Amino acid sequence: MAKQDIKPIYSTTYKHKRNWHWRRWLALLLIILLVVAGITGWHFWRQYQTQALQKYPVRGISVSQTDGFVDFQAVQKAGMKFAYLKTTSGTTYFDDDFAANYDRIQGSDLKVGVYMMFSFTKSAKEQAKYFIKMVGHKVGNLPIAIQVQYYGNYADNPPNSAKQGKQLRELTNELANYYTAPCIIWTTPTIANKMITPYLSDSRQWLIVDGASELNKLKITKQTEFVQYSDAADLTVSGQKIKFVTSVFTGKKQTWQEVE
Repeated sequence: MAKQDIKPIYSTTYKHKRNWHWRRWLALLLIILLVVAGITGWHFWRQYQTQALQKYPVRGISVSQTDGFVDFQAVQKAGMKFAYLKTTSGTTYFDDDFAANYDRIQGSDLKVGVYMMFSFTKSAKEQAKYFIKMVGHKVGNLPIAIQVQYYGNYADNPPNSAKQGKQLRELTNELANYYTAPCIIWTTPTIANKMITPYLSDSRQWLIVDGASELNKLKITKQTEFVQYSDAADLTVSGQKIKFVTSVFTGKKQTWQEVE
């Protein structure tokens, strides 16, 4: 019987172990590189965000009942200059925390504004009447803001721009006549182009963009007084990070005292 040529099994085992160790170290190195790249990218992104906001030193937040209790004095200490409080939506919704927020914010030096959500299904007169009834003269010292967004199914099937533009014009006139001060329209550039500018050509505007980088690219016109750059920006309040809808005043700092 011929003698079989048997190879030592330890040589193959050693080769497999060596290859496994090499692949493990390579994988570990790739993970480290990815982590470093991620941290570096995040650092530069944060730095870019900070630089983009430097030319807009007057910043503020928007508050509704979904934010819970808000310490407005702490918000002021965190560097904010103003706060807008949600009031009504349509003719049936009234923010549960509005009255408490409005009373509590008086203890700070923040400028105060109020905003309502525009309804596509209720008439301008009905919305104005409901706002006046529920809010009264607790409107602060900033322009009353009317927020216009495609809510619900309107995101996929936008309403008729001409009809809603005329409704919005009537609403702003109703409120401006009652409070003897012009309103400001808070919306996206897309909605502004379709529904606001054609029917309220001289309206004051508060535009919404996706992040500080988009804010930096936005063409600021004389009508644009505020820009919302985040719907959930981290704000360090009393040592804790809390997310708020955050906006900037786009005018010059020295003109801030004149805004009302």
